[in-house]
Amino acid sequence: MGTPSRRDLDRHNWRAWLSEFAATAILLLVMVTLFRHLFGAEGLLARAIGSQEGRLVADAVVSGTSVALLIVSPFGRRSGGHMNPAVSLAFWLMGALPGRDAAAYAAAQLAGSITGVAVGRLVWGAQTAHPTVGYAVIRASRHIPWGAVFASEAAATAVMLAAVTFVAARPRLASWLPAVAGSVIAALILLVGRGWGGSFNPARQFGPELFSHDLAWLWVYLIAPLVGGALFGLVRRRLPHAPLLPASPPPPPPAVVCLP
Repeated sequence: MGTPSRRDLDRHNWRAWLSEFAATAILLLVMVTLFRHLFGAEGLLARAIGSQEGRLVADAVVSGTSVALLIVSPFGRRSGGHMNPAVSLAFWLMGALPGRDAAAYAAAQLAGSITGVAVGRLVWGAQTAHPTVGYAVIRASRHIPWGAVFASEAAATAVMLAAVTFVAARPRLASWLPAVAGSVIAALILLVGRGWGGSFNPARQFGPELFSHDLAWLWVYLIAPLVGGALFGLVRRRLPHAPLLPASPPPPPPAVVCLP
């Protein structure tokens, strides 16, 4: 056995970055597909679920389950399964993700968001552009001011990170991380989704906003989760007895040295 070479490390990092791209693209494809059938004309779920409350529950369950499954997928195991620039920013501030990887993760996640929506458009056609579907874009209620939406997005991001880091930093609980992350995301969508939108992920909103050409609220859904992630990361880093987080992306396996 031996230590990984520089080339091995670079290859490992590239694979982690590509995994973040792929996982985020799949997540957005799932979201576009869900909205197509939940809100589109003649959608399969639209006929079965008539109430807005029921559709919100479906959105929460599918979103949370998708994130949990992607974390345990080969993509998630290779990169850590962030799929969210706010998570990558927080992990960098907490010292669990190198700066180069944090920047690459964010770029990969945003590119994956665009790609996932583009594939959804190819698969489901013009129906994805219908105002009721809107490429799976998330919108707050019209009567809620932007400041309230900003605060809810930042606070929800911090709550999600608190739950994730609490589990991730404790080896005995680490196996529960996908279930905890998915459950917390679903619960937060149910809590704030009805009025405030419930994204708390810049990548979740980036592709849908660009395709919908309605960018008025994009800055809120991009910046607010980053603010929440940054504040959480800075506060946790200064806690005197906060347990260490595992490295993300996970380190590559040691090189095998064949002895004569």
